[in-house]
Amino acid sequence: MKDIKYNPIEERTLNDRLVNLYGPKIPGLYSAVKPLFDDPEAIKPALPLLIELNDNEAYENADLHVMVFGRETNNWNDTDERGDCPYGTYNFNLSTSDDILNEIRGKHIDGEAEIYGLGDIYHAYCYEDNGVGKTIFTRRQNQLIQQLRERLGNCKVEAVWNNISKIGCGGTDFGNSCRKPTAEIRNIEREYFNIVAAEVEILRPDIIVFLTGFYADDEIKYKFCLSDNDFQPVKKGIFLDRVKIPGVRYAARTIHPSRQSKENLKLHFDALIDDIVGAISIPQ
Repeated sequence: MKDIKYNPIEERTLNDRLVNLYGPKIPGLYSAVKPLFDDPEAIKPALPLLIELNDNEAYENADLHVMVFGRETNNWNDTDERGDCPYGTYNFNLSTSDDILNEIRGKHIDGEAEIYGLGDIYHAYCYEDNGVGKTIFTRRQNQLIQQLRERLGNCKVEAVWNNISKIGCGGTDFGNSCRKPTAEIRNIEREYFNIVAAEVEILRPDIIVFLTGFYADDEIKYKFCLSDNDFQPVKKGIFLDRVKIPGVRYAARTIHPSRQSKENLKLHFDALIDDIVGAISIPQ
């Protein structure tokens, strides 16, 4: 499978550019994770998170573009829709460039696709009002973006969701979702799917917010080639650091929102939004 040659599609939209970023990486990644599925003792990797904009035009025409990072894709799979794949995860039967394209974009783009693809999972999680994506993290991420929009008034804000670790734990590890990727999974991602910086380069967010808590800092530093000195505390008593990322107008890391009280969440979100507004020039 690693020898499949991906044929790039014509790049008319940002989504097309993302597809062409992912396409050449898929064969090598899938070949690299296959031994973990062959090993009965290994923790199986979840599927990778592949970004897809719901509305290219709305994103491109926005005044401010925001990328919100979570941590990892633990249990990122769909056993019902991808039932023929091991644990509902990786499709190891890809053999052509078209197979790779269908695996990335899925049925909601190409009705002829035979498999529920990675884009279908992301699309359902982010954009379909069917309860799939209504996790605590998603609701609170949406709350943050709505709060930012209200603060900025007429400024058009578009946001996209990402994860700093593109691949989490899955397979026989289902249920143990609050954990870092194993060393094996992390190293495979770093070697075969180290694409976060390229995603940022394509989507060019003005603002990056890491809703990752403290334990993803090492991965943030690795993905963006940063050091401890690139994290600067904003306010005493608040877990909020500005992060210096070249080419990004504003970036910060703060709490992971899933297990926070409403009071603590408000404290941190208010501080974050105050800092954003004070740090950047808002289009009028």
